[in-house]
Amino acid sequence: MGQTASADTAAGSAGAVNGSGLGRSSSSQLPTSTDAAPVEASAFPGSLLSHRVSRIEEEEEELLEAEGASSISSVFTLCNSAIGAGVLSLPFAFRCAGAAGTLLLCLVLASFEGLTLYVLSKFAERYDAKTYSILVRKALGRKLSAALSATLVIYQMGSCAAYLIIIGDTVGPLMANGLGADHWYCSRHVIISFFALVIILPLCYPRNLSSLHYVSTAGVVGFMYTAVAIMIEGSKIFHAKEDPWGEVKWFIIDFQALFAIPIIVFGFNCHANVVTVFNELGEKPDVLVPNLPTDPEAYRDENSMSYAPKPRTLKLIGMISVILAAVGVIMFGYLAVGFAGYLAYPTTVDSNVLKSFPAHPLLLKIARGAIAGVVTGHYPLNNNAARVGLEHLEAYYLGWKNLPLWVSRGQTTLFVLVTLAIGLTVTDLGQVLHMIGGTAAAFIIFFLPGLLLVNAAIVKVDMPAGPTPSTDLDEIDTPLIADENEIGIKRTGLIYSPRRSWWAGMLLITLAVFIFVITIATAFLAPSE
Repeated sequence: MGQTASADTAAGSAGAVNGSGLGRSSSSQLPTSTDAAPVEASAFPGSLLSHRVSRIEEEEEELLEAEGASSISSVFTLCNSAIGAGVLSLPFAFRCAGAAGTLLLCLVLASFEGLTLYVLSKFAERYDAKTYSILVRKALGRKLSAALSATLVIYQMGSCAAYLIIIGDTVGPLMANGLGADHWYCSRHVIISFFALVIILPLCYPRNLSSLHYVSTAGVVGFMYTAVAIMIEGSKIFHAKEDPWGEVKWFIIDFQALFAIPIIVFGFNCHANVVTVFNELGEKPDVLVPNLPTDPEAYRDENSMSYAPKPRTLKLIGMISVILAAVGVIMFGYLAVGFAGYLAYPTTVDSNVLKSFPAHPLLLKIARGAIAGVVTGHYPLNNNAARVGLEHLEAYYLGWKNLPLWVSRGQTTLFVLVTLAIGLTVTDLGQVLHMIGGTAAAFIIFFLPGLLLVNAAIVKVDMPAGPTPSTDLDEIDTPLIADENEIGIKRTGLIYSPRRSWWAGMLLITLAVFIFVITIATAFLAPSE
C-alpha cells in the first residue's frame, strides 16, 4: 500500500519522490529592470526599450514555470501514494460484487475520490496550507486537526499490520518451496516476528528517513511487476479452462457485495499527500489531459457546465489534469489485476491474490520477493507518519513536546509490537483493508472534504442587530469547529448560504457515514474464503 506519508510528513517524502525539493524562489532571484546597469531611457529607441522590458517579463515567467514539481512527477507521487496492498485484494472485490458490478463500483468511487482530491487542492490554495493537517487546522479548527492526526495514526497502524500479513503470505511460500515446509523457521509466525523485530524495528528508530527515499520508486516498480506477473499467469490459467466463462458472475447483488466497497475505497486513497503534492506543483504546470481548457476564464463561461469545477488559477487547472491522469493510471492498473485474478479463480480467489496462485512459477516467485521487499521498506515510512501524528496528539492533549530519545523509541517499539500482534492474529489481508478502508480512510477521503464544503456554505459572523451579513466565500476564515478560546459555534451566528457546495458537502458526509456503517456491518458477516 502506497499510503506511506501522513499529512505532516508528506512534504518531505513527496519532495524526495519528486526529486525537486524546489520551493518558490525569492524575488531577489528573478531578473528585474534594476539588475542591469542604469541607462538613460533616451539612449534607446522606444521599440528597443519595449523589447527589453518584454524580454525581462518573459524571463520572469520562464523562471516561475521552472519552479516546483512537474505535472508528470506529481502524477507519479499520487500513484505511488495509492498503489499498494489494495491491488492484491481487488480480485477478491470482484469475487464479492461480480465483474461488471465491481467495475461499476470502481468508476463511481474513483469519481468521488477524484472530486475530493480536487476539493482538498482548492481549499489548500484558498487557505495557503502546505499539508492536510494544516489545512484542517486553518479551515475547521484544532479539534478536527487532532482528530485527523488520531485517524492517521490508526490508518498507518492498520497499514503496517497489513504489511506484516503480506510478508507472511509471500515469504512463507518462498521459504517452503526452497527449504521445505517442515522446518520451524518456515512457520508464518516465525517469519513475521523475525521481519518485525530484527529487520523492521531498527529501521523505524531513526527520525531522518532520507536514506529510504528510493523506496517510493522501488514501490511503484515492484507493484507494477507484480501486476504484470498476475496478468500473465492469470491469463494462462483462464485460457486453460474448458469453460473459462462458466463460473464468472457479472453482477452479484446481495449483502456480500457490500464487502467490496471499503476495499475499493482503500485502493484509490492518496488523499493524505494531495495537499503537499499541490503545494509543490509548479505555478504554471503542463496540462496533461487533452481538450482540458487552460484558461481560468473558460471555466467561468456561462456556457460551461454549472456543476463543473471553477478553478481560478493555472496551477489549479494543472492539478485537475494531474488528478485525472493519476486516477486514470490507478484505475487501469487495478482493473487489469482485478480482472486477471478474478477470471483465473472466480469462486476461490483469496483476499491476497498471490495466495491463490501456485508457488512454483518463476514470475510469481520474483513477484512475491519483490512485494516482501517493498512492504519491508514502506513500513518505516508509515511508522514515521504515525509517530508524527502521535506526537501532535501528545502536544495537543498533554502538552508534551521535544520528548527524550528513549521515549520516542519506546513508543516506536510499542507501535511495532501492536502491529506484530495484529499481524500474527489476523491472517486475512482483506479484513484489514476492509476495516481501515471503511473507517479511517472514509474519514480522510470523504468526511473531512465534505466538512470543508459545508463550512464554505456557512457564514460565521457575530450576530449584532442589523442587516444580514455578507455571504462572500472569500471572507470566510473562521473555523467551523474551534477551541473555547477561539470564535466557535457557541459564540457565532451561523447563516446558511444556499450554495451547491452545501449539497456536495452533505453528499460526501452521507457517503462517509454510509461506508462506515456498512463496514461495521459486513465486518461481522465477512464472505467465507
